[in-house]
Amino acid sequence: MGKGADMSWEDIQNEFDIMNRMSCRPVGLQKVPGNHIFDEDQSVKWNREQVELNNKKYQSEVARLNTEKNKARDSVYNLIIEKIQYEVGHRLSRKKAEAIWNRAYEDGHSFGFYEIRCRLSDLIDLAITLLGGDK
Repeated sequence: MGKGADMSWEDIQNEFDIMNRMSCRPVGLQKVPGNHIFDEDQSVKWNREQVELNNKKYQSEVARLNTEKNKARDSVYNLIIEKIQYEVGHRLSRKKAEAIWNRAYEDGHSFGFYEIRCRLSDLIDLAITLLGGDK
């Protein structure tokens, strides 16, 4: 079993919350309009070059932060799927574990992770019952 099987739902929720708090907005860097003036004593051409350079740095940092957040999201998702597979047992396939998660998420995400967990608990209990009782 993977790492998710060994974690508690509280620990997974903590990882989920950390991932959700990750920002994709760079700190100390902002996109500026094309007519922005960095230095009035410099030429128009120089200011345009600085705008282009600044905005490229900004876009690059946004892309890096998005990639970082996507990796964290994928990691948390894998923990959740592994935990569902472990709790249901019966060699539950990844595809079926994903279906359980997707349903719980769809039903509960508007009210936060706690509500998703409540719905998930019900669906896991149902899956265990349908698959033949205890793990």
